[in-house]
Amino acid sequence: MRAAFEVDKGIGGVVMASGDPGLARLVQALEGSAREIDVTFARAGSQLGEGLSLFEGLKERLSTLSTELSGAEIAEAGRALSGLAGELRAINDGLRDETGVLQELATHSKEASLSLERLLEHMRLITILARSARIEAVSVQAAGRDFGDFTSEIVALTTQAQHTIQSCARDHDHLSALLGSALAAQRDFEGRYGHALSGLADNLELTLAEVAERQRRSVSLTSDAAIHSGKIAMAAGGAIIALQSGDSIRQRLEHVITALRLLGSLGEATGPVADFDVEERGAAGLVLRRLQAAQLDESALTLAQDADAIESALALLAGDTAGLLDLVRSLYQGDGGTSGSFLADLESDLARASDLLGKCDRARSGVDRVTDALATVLETCQQTVAALAGTVSSIVLIGMNAGLRAARIGTGGRSLVVIAQELKVAADQVATDANQLTPTFARMQEASAGLKRGGRLDAAHFAALDEAMRSSLSAMRQTGDRLGATLGQLTREGSGFSAVVADARLSFSNAGAMSDLIASGAVELARVVADQEMPSRADMAERVRGLIDAHVWPNYTMAGERTIHQAVIGLLLPASSGAAAPVVVQSTDNLDDFLF
Repeated sequence: MRAAFEVDKGIGGVVMASGDPGLARLVQALEGSAREIDVTFARAGSQLGEGLSLFEGLKERLSTLSTELSGAEIAEAGRALSGLAGELRAINDGLRDETGVLQELATHSKEASLSLERLLEHMRLITILARSARIEAVSVQAAGRDFGDFTSEIVALTTQAQHTIQSCARDHDHLSALLGSALAAQRDFEGRYGHALSGLADNLELTLAEVAERQRRSVSLTSDAAIHSGKIAMAAGGAIIALQSGDSIRQRLEHVITALRLLGSLGEATGPVADFDVEERGAAGLVLRRLQAAQLDESALTLAQDADAIESALALLAGDTAGLLDLVRSLYQGDGGTSGSFLADLESDLARASDLLGKCDRARSGVDRVTDALATVLETCQQTVAALAGTVSSIVLIGMNAGLRAARIGTGGRSLVVIAQELKVAADQVATDANQLTPTFARMQEASAGLKRGGRLDAAHFAALDEAMRSSLSAMRQTGDRLGATLGQLTREGSGFSAVVADARLSFSNAGAMSDLIASGAVELARVVADQEMPSRADMAERVRGLIDAHVWPNYTMAGERTIHQAVIGLLLPASSGAAAPVVVQSTDNLDDFLF
């Protein structure tokens, strides 16, 4: 038995039993594990602390993003652009209204043109009759009657009326040409751009609705981010607490190593066991092996649990941070995946709006020319019609007087009578057509009010719209630029935080293997003494207990170690009625429970 414990120097100068070289390897492995646990937990803790600093930056960026998108500047721009969408619809509706007005004016203008053509024909007939009357008046004058004054007056009145009507007809022809040109241009513009205006208004409203939705979500993002931040902070706190256990596990392993070195020194029979016989040293070895196997089992279990807790915490940190960044990207990035790209569609729409406003302004110049000409032409023609009534009355009256005087002459004045009657008929037709012109011009005057109504979108209005649109676009673009810069910084900080967490997870990836290694050490220690039992000598238990109490118990710094110790010793070395139990320092245990 004694030969089995002959002295042999193990690895690192540790004295081991020459018959148990596995003990030396176990001590060496546990020393390496203790160092690795210390380094791993310290490195992971440092990386996690760095990550939390980065996370504070993340929260600051989130607050900045939320403030930018929900700020007064972009809200004011949104209201202005919403008004622009309404204006575009108003322009589209105004196009249809003005096309209807131009169409109505063109219809009335055609009626007026026909009436003016008939008037000119009647005036040409009256002119011919007046000249014929002059010729006949010469014949009657030869018979001693002078009708020259009557016929000259008729000719003068007829010529004046004809010139007035011709001038009115020329002006009206110019107006008709302007109406035709404006109506054609209006129909062409409406056909080309009418749907574009309403479609653009729809697009603007959709984009602005998206901006409004993002603003609403931006406000809720603060609470969402707070939830994510709380979960991340809790996970980080849990990880930090778990990481603190690394020091306690390292201490446990060091305590086990000390006990195993005592186990290895049993073969020398010197020092604490100098007066121990072979059977007592064997009993001490049995107790030490089972006791340290139990301590290693608990250390392995604690390490495994802490490793799982830390891995779960780090996984939650990685996953929740990624979720938070995805939430932000989905809010502040468009389908193109670039910051502020949801404003790019708006910028494109506004560029089209500016182009369409310019086209509307140019197309409206034809309507403005019609409006300007209409007032003058209608006034001229209405004056012509009013004057024509007096002229016609004068012609009829003069013709009737000349006819009556010619009838008294007899057969010599018959031709002049006939001419006078024809003059009256022609004058009546002129009066009839002139009377038709009056309501036609009145309807044109009434219809033209649609081109002069208040609030009409004229060039000045277009200029004001374009300026408001450009100002709003500039505000949107500046906000988008700031959003992009902040989001870029957020992305960088988020990537840095995620990288730190990933490094921490990688650093801690071998914790499970270390736990398995420690557990296998416990199995090996227990296996060696699996079939052994404590000798039944009455005094031996007390001697072994004294050895353990003197050289193992004082090393413990944690309540958990003492609990395991007392349980194992209670089974292997039950105390006699007179034996004293190990002294437990309550204040130290309370401190251990608080710290570990």
